Amino acid sequence: MSDVKIGIIIGSIRKKSQSDRIGKYISELLKNSNLSVEVDYFSLRDLEVPLWNEEKWESGSDLKKFWKPISDRLKSCQGFVVISPEWAGMVPPHLKNFLLMCDGGELAHKPAQLIAVSSGTGGAYPVAELRMSGYKNNFLWWMPDHMILRQVESLFTSTPPTDLDSRLTARLNYGLEFMIETAKAVVPVREKVQNLKLYKNGM
Repeated sequence: MSDVKIGIIIGSIRKKSQSDRIGKYISELLKNSNLSVEVDYFSLRDLEVPLWNEEKWESGSDLKKFWKPISDRLKSCQGFVVISPEWAGMVPPHLKNFLLMCDGGELAHKPAQLIAVSSGTGGAYPVAELRMSGYKNNFLWWMPDHMILRQVESLFTSTPPTDLDSRLTARLNYGLEFMIETAKAVVPVREKVQNLKLYKNGM
């Protein structure tokens, strides 16, 4: 039985998504590690989450019914990996919308490893954007050490792996283990202190 459940959130909806490819690579790293991890995979392309609107707060609304099974899956996770591409220097709107939907404690005070991908030499803007505003009312807890995978189409495609692949994989494993151990450690703190009824929104 696994010690912790980690959700992998893929912020791209493209058919041939590098974010999805990296997500699957990370999923395999987790499954093949000695960390006793269960993985739940949240592909925004597959989930087709509607745009947030006020129906989300209305009892019995179609949007509320649609969101509930996704919400339940997220609530069962203790930590997350969030993978964001850079679209025109920004986080994809689908990912920001997904984070906006998570206002029911799904992500609250749970650690997340942030990974940005870029087909070129970018990738810094999504990190800055998500760290600035991607946590406010969902209370997602970004780990201090993120990763940016630049020239991503050339990464993790060679057998045997390139020297860069090996170094990046080692750093991925380091960040993932840190996040997983943090996820385990913070569970009793969350159970003791968290009060989302009183403090539902960030300042």
